[in-house]
Amino acid sequence: MKKDPLIAKIDAILPQTQCRQCGFDGCEPYAAAIPKGRAPINPCPPGGEQGIRKLAQLLGVSPLPLNTAHGITKPKAVAF
Repeated sequence: MKKDPLIAKIDAILPQTQCRQCGFDGCEPYAAAIPKGRAPINPCPPGGEQGIRKLAQLLGVSPLPLNTAHGITKPKAVAF
């Protein structure tokens, strides 16, 4: 089955951390929920404000502040 082009574009903007902080099982399920109106564009701490701005631009909506109920944006970390 071919992936919806809009979902693919949304997924490409997301950070691909698969952290589940947004409440979905990963970035792709979250990306699929956004255009269906089942998820807002602002619960992704790893994507932060920059990700929210990119999603808003792609979807033609106003950016929203990060919903900090899902966490806060932190610097990227490297595991040793």
